[in-house]
Amino acid sequence: MRNEALAAILAITLLMPIVAAHGANEYAFIMRGSSIQPSGANVVQNDSIVFYNVVDYNRTIRMDIDGDGDYDERCETAPSNSSSIKDECVFWIEPGKWEPGPYRVDVFSNGTLWKSLNLTIVHDLHEDGGPPSGYEFNAEENGDGSEVDGMEEGLRNLAFILFAASFIIWLARREGD
Repeated sequence: MRNEALAAILAITLLMPIVAAHGANEYAFIMRGSSIQPSGANVVQNDSIVFYNVVDYNRTIRMDIDGDGDYDERCETAPSNSSSIKDECVFWIEPGKWEPGPYRVDVFSNGTLWKSLNLTIVHDLHEDGGPPSGYEFNAEENGDGSEVDGMEEGLRNLAFILFAASFIIWLARREGD
């Protein structure tokens, strides 16, 4: 029984697809007494941007997402305080809400525009463009000059591995009886 479980795990592992992904990231802005650092950024959809207020007075961050001149997002920070998170603002760049492109973030201090920064949202692509035209993956030549497809060779190797694994399982079960 133990060998069968091991063989099943081995077979499942060999048949699993390989994928690549990235997690959501945070991009931080520090609002100092006379500057915001950095003054601009390129962020990917699904990331978050965080504004940290490190001065002793309130600040308000406002953003116009749809370009109609009205602020759609607003967040107020309290004065800097190490025992609270009220001195920071977090915005999630939600893919359905934030379209790729340039945005302006306005920071107000005491009700007046203090600083603006440029934010560029980049589309979060999860598409594979594929190989360039004419490219053949693992193409080899036979002795007669014709090409052997790399996929065929991979499938042949997989069949051999599965045959060997099933033979090992058969031997283990036979000895168990």
